[in-house]
Amino acid sequence: MKAFFDSSIKSYGILRIVSQLEKYMPKGVERVLDINEADLDIIHVIGRHDHNVIRSESDLRSGRKYAVLQYVMQSCRNPRPEQWLDLWGKSKVMWSYYNLAEWHPGMYLAPLGADPNVFYKEETEKKYLLGTMGDEYRSECFGEANLAVFRVMGKMIHIGPKYGENPIVTFAQGITDDELRNYYNQCRWFSVLRRNDGFEMIGLEALLCGVRPIMFDTPNYRQWYDGLAEFIPEKSVADTSKNLINVLKSPERTVTQEEMEFVKNKFNWKTIIEGFWEQCLN
Repeated sequence: MKAFFDSSIKSYGILRIVSQLEKYMPKGVERVLDINEADLDIIHVIGRHDHNVIRSESDLRSGRKYAVLQYVMQSCRNPRPEQWLDLWGKSKVMWSYYNLAEWHPGMYLAPLGADPNVFYKEETEKKYLLGTMGDEYRSECFGEANLAVFRVMGKMIHIGPKYGENPIVTFAQGITDDELRNYYNQCRWFSVLRRNDGFEMIGLEALLCGVRPIMFDTPNYRQWYDGLAEFIPEKSVADTSKNLINVLKSPERTVTQEEMEFVKNKFNWKTIIEGFWEQCLN
């Protein structure tokens, strides 16, 4: 089988997944960089329904099968599962961390993962009360995090674009994984607040570094991170800031060695990716 999995999408999360798809590619599967040479097209769904359907229809007309990796739902223009059945129904595999078995009984239900060989606990100074990551100011709650840290007179690190001059925020872009691991380790908490939905794997990476992530209490996150994350309600900007302040003022909830071992086992990229490829080959 020749598989095409697009790495042109400039997304930290998708590039992570593409690297794992290639790392654990089984014998009998070859990655090709030209979709016209492929037998299988792996479609990363982070946007519009119509664009993805057009691509899937082109695949079928060309004699290619396709697999769907459904990363987001609520933040799409088409936020209801029934609006995606035309894409999912003809797919070889549909993988999501949303439990959509009611709509697609044969779906591959699995979380995203984290690599414990890259992310692990280091003994270092805790310079930052909170860490944040992302390039969507509003949906990823940078403003709420910034206000909360200011109110409790702390410092924060933001991995992503610089949002103006800010005396309490250190900004970092274009960093290596080793630098990212070191930044995780310098935080007491790490924000994984994503309005509607989004990539949560940074919460796993933080956990492997011994740092407790903060997430919105929604079903798509609660199903995988119950007991591991600090949850707050997904509410208005003002309420989110207030709830964050309460968390940041509370005693740090140290991540235990048992929790880190649990994350290593449950969110193991090798197991997750091999399960996906197995379904693609069936």
